[in-house]
Amino acid sequence: MSARRTRSIGWVLVLLSVASACASANSDYEVVLDGLNEPRGLWILSDGTLCAAEAGRLAEGQVVREGPTSNPAYTGSVSCVDTAGVRERIIDQLPHVFYNVTGVTTGPADVAEMDGDLYLLTGEGQGRLARNLLRITDPTTPPEVVADFLAFAIETAQPDFFEEIDIISNPFAMIPDPANRRLLVTDGATGRVLAAGLDGDIQVFSDVIGHEVLTGIARGPDGLVYVTSFSQLPHGTGDGAVLRLYPDGAFEVAADNLTTPIDLAFDTVGRLYVLEFIDGTETSDPYRGKTGRLIRLEPQGDGWTTGRVLVQDMPFPTALLIDAEDRVYISVHGAFSSPNSGLVLRFDDLVRRTSSEPLIRFVDGSP
Repeated sequence: MSARRTRSIGWVLVLLSVASACASANSDYEVVLDGLNEPRGLWILSDGTLCAAEAGRLAEGQVVREGPTSNPAYTGSVSCVDTAGVRERIIDQLPHVFYNVTGVTTGPADVAEMDGDLYLLTGEGQGRLARNLLRITDPTTPPEVVADFLAFAIETAQPDFFEEIDIISNPFAMIPDPANRRLLVTDGATGRVLAAGLDGDIQVFSDVIGHEVLTGIARGPDGLVYVTSFSQLPHGTGDGAVLRLYPDGAFEVAADNLTTPIDLAFDTVGRLYVLEFIDGTETSDPYRGKTGRLIRLEPQGDGWTTGRVLVQDMPFPTALLIDAEDRVYISVHGAFSSPNSGLVLRFDDLVRRTSSEPLIRFVDGSP
């Protein structure tokens, strides 16, 4: 999506602010997007614009239902900031769901550009635009449904996966595969990596048996696909892993002993970075009061050796991205957070940090 195209087709729904970047009191990072509602996936467009998918929030004045139930709203969105600091909410009113027993939320999950078009992945929710791959072309009309993951999950349901099929599709992250005219998508509910063609056809790219709760996805320096296995409840310490996927669907563990890995990325020299959602667990409440961290792993043989913690005590980080200049972007307050508290942080020098330099530690859940 070029800057010219952004203006010519009238993408801007809400002009939020114009600034070079949000101020930060910490010299280790810069806040590049704030006021977000549970930011999830991140992507940098070909013109340098950074976009974040926002899962959403409860609607203004919405009364939470009693009992173990879901609370739907239409507050999901996508916010972007260009290289001049102009911030835009390019689409909103997308499906969002809040589960009042667990506090878990779902909604817009990831965003990516391929061949000049912007694609949006939506997670579990209610309404026609939930659990889909969408193409955003014109804000005056609804997004175009490219591939329907819910319909595919119903057709290929695995009824013994959760014993009771309550969640049969919850897409979480994606990467473009332009050579094959498709996007590769992790589905956290089915334990599959799916290949969604631009013609709407969906195929199983890999069925990662034993690592069913999938989150992040990235292309490695070897050209292969890597995904993070978040681990199943109660998300025990060290139960997560990074998996390497082969074109024939086979997979193997590339790095293990991780705790709730939610995303991953590689720097320009091939080192692996893993974002952990929480750094510990309590079986009675595996999410509340926990903080996440960023770990760097060094290449070793066919995998990566246990590496160094670079950032610690982040409040519920949900997405990781490293650009071509090795700048690191992390979304925080991406879950279990107050409305408008979500942020995207940029660390300009994090990749260059050596083992002798202290890790970055957030104080009392800051920022």
